[in-house]
Amino acid sequence: MQKQKALLKSILLSVLSILLLFVFLEIAAQIYIEHFADFPRFLTYASLRQLKKRFAMPIFSFHRYLGYYPTPNFEKGKNRHNSLGYRGDEIVMPKPEGEYRIVCLGGSTTYTSKIEDYQLSYPYLLEKNLIDAGYKNVKVVNAGCSAWSSMESMINFEIRVLDLDPDMVIVYHGINDVHPRLVWPPSAYRGDGSGSKIPGIPYIYTPSVFEYSTLIRGVMIKLGLSKPHSAITGILTIPPETYYGDLFREQMIDKIYPSGIFKKISAEQMLMTNQPIYFRRNIENIVILARENGIKTILATFAYSPLFEELPRAFSKEYRTAYEETNNVLKAVAEKNDVNLFDFAGLFPNDKRYYTDGRHVSEEGAKLKAKLFAQYIIDNNLIPDEKQNIKGIGSREQQPYSKIENIDE
Repeated sequence: MQKQKALLKSILLSVLSILLLFVFLEIAAQIYIEHFADFPRFLTYASLRQLKKRFAMPIFSFHRYLGYYPTPNFEKGKNRHNSLGYRGDEIVMPKPEGEYRIVCLGGSTTYTSKIEDYQLSYPYLLEKNLIDAGYKNVKVVNAGCSAWSSMESMINFEIRVLDLDPDMVIVYHGINDVHPRLVWPPSAYRGDGSGSKIPGIPYIYTPSVFEYSTLIRGVMIKLGLSKPHSAITGILTIPPETYYGDLFREQMIDKIYPSGIFKKISAEQMLMTNQPIYFRRNIENIVILARENGIKTILATFAYSPLFEELPRAFSKEYRTAYEETNNVLKAVAEKNDVNLFDFAGLFPNDKRYYTDGRHVSEEGAKLKAKLFAQYIIDNNLIPDEKQNIKGIGSREQQPYSKIENIDE
């Protein structure tokens, strides 16, 4: 009897010790997330309550036609959206006489989502580079939004961007037009993208009971068992059962690919079956709409770095092949429609210091990206010269962009 009591006491003490340790770690995790975690880690591991506590408003809001878009008047830290829902400073409306307005269309790689300070985003720096080069009346608008594909940019261009009276649009898309192709069966591959995501409006997002713990939630997100509460997927959009892009990513990270459906139909076969026909259609529609409204178009190829071997959407042969396919589409559309093509992917280095994850640029990468886009615009005389006293970027005087040397400077 005494042994049983001693054993029970020992078990109770062990359980109590574990509970106390868990409580201690839980409190420590909450304090870290709320007070010490940097912005990217906070977005990744914070709960809905913590997100609501820090942000007076969500960074993205539902939109009648786009699904969601950057929340107008959002402001937090060094990031901000103007009253029209574009990342950056206010836009004067109507456009002032003499202003040359450039609008950058794209997803998170245009929004520059991995960089907190909006003044370090690539469109903002592009404007600064052009002004420094002598184009004093240039305004560059960041019309990018995280997870938008060419379809959203096409719609955004027609219903929102045209109201800005732009003189030029820069189209930069890639990764978000690969995801919709990783669907099965082939009948799920449709122009509206409904095979890969559907609106989250009819749903109420409720985390699992385990995710109310900061500690457990962090572990689950780290292991890929749950998504960040700030993620668009799962809150603003819901991935249907026909979408396998996330499963491919998870299996590649866990080194268990191919498993499940991929034993029957590989990701490579999905991409081969679901060709980028809708991407091409969307890009061509943007080009035609721009031309009909007297707007110059620059199509830019998508740059990535395969050096991030732990991230399938950067290094896997499936995604790399798909990126090349989308870039070839851009080249074909540009040639067919006689519009400007900036082969950015052929010029931008794949050095890891220019990227955060193989697709999104770092602060150093954003600076170089802006500089190269500015140099392309200047070298090809895409802005009327008579308005400004034009000179090259820095010490470069009108060098062909494809021959720029020492781009790391």
